[in-house]
Amino acid sequence: MGAHRVIVEGRPRIEVTLEATDEDGNQSAGGNATAVGRLVGAVDWLVAAAPGLYDALDVPLRPIPGKLGGTR
Repeated sequence: MGAHRVIVEGRPRIEVTLEATDEDGNQSAGGNATAVGRLVGAVDWLVAAAPGLYDALDVPLRPIPGKLGGTR
């Protein structure tokens, strides 16, 4: 089973586990669906970038407008 887990040690201790699957229980499809948002959001950044190879650490993270503190 593939999952992402975040554990914050403290008081209270917080543990969050995220598993993405599609309607048929396919974990690969679920993971791909969660990644596509970041890829689509990077198109304008990539168009403006100089030619070259980039990895995930090069692509800026962007908040989703109206979600988790983003702006509208």
